[in-house]
Amino acid sequence: MKIRTLAAAAAALGLSACSAEFSGVGIYAICAPPAPDATTGACLYPATCDAVFAGTPVLDVTTAQLDFRLPVQIDNQLVDNSSTADGRVNTNDAFIQSFEMKYSGATVEPWTVADSVTVPAAGSSGALLRLIPVAYFGALVPPGAATLSLVVSVRGHGILGSQDSFTTAWFQVPVEVCAGCLDANFCPSGQVFAGSCPPAAPGATSPGQSASILCEAIPL
Repeated sequence: MKIRTLAAAAAALGLSACSAEFSGVGIYAICAPPAPDATTGACLYPATCDAVFAGTPVLDVTTAQLDFRLPVQIDNQLVDNSSTADGRVNTNDAFIQSFEMKYSGATVEPWTVADSVTVPAAGSSGALLRLIPVAYFGALVPPGAATLSLVVSVRGHGILGSQDSFTTAWFQVPVEVCAGCLDANFCPSGQVFAGSCPPAAPGATSPGQSASILCEAIPL
């Protein structure tokens, strides 16, 4: 078996994700997708990135069958304000309840998706964010062999343990959109696609987006 990374076709552009101005709770980085478990194919997204995503994420709108997803690290810089002496419980854990997306580079409507991510005070959490819905793929098909440069701005909404509401700063994710560039030809001869992180649709032979790919030898 062999792990391969489905890298961004436009990495040479040198684009990277960046966060907006400081917020106590916020998306910190895009993480490099983890390798699928060789036995179960499961994807484990750690609280902090094992490695930051290199290059520019790519979405193939004619191959992908699921929403465009990327793993991220979310940080909570608020301190644990509990006090045993005073009998005070910590109220600075953050509970993200939804993510809001808006797009530049294409004419598509903003999108909000419900989610549930707990980020402990003075800690971090990993999450797999759904950034572009499948329903938008048809509107993002670039002409011919061209690519479309899209920027997804995402922010989270939620409440703290104190029940105060919060909204994270906007975090910008550049995406290169193509048509047919991430088909099923990435496994070497004699091997077949066995899984990916983020996962591909059931029965698909490619996730159609930047992902960590598991290829296995064809049984004899």
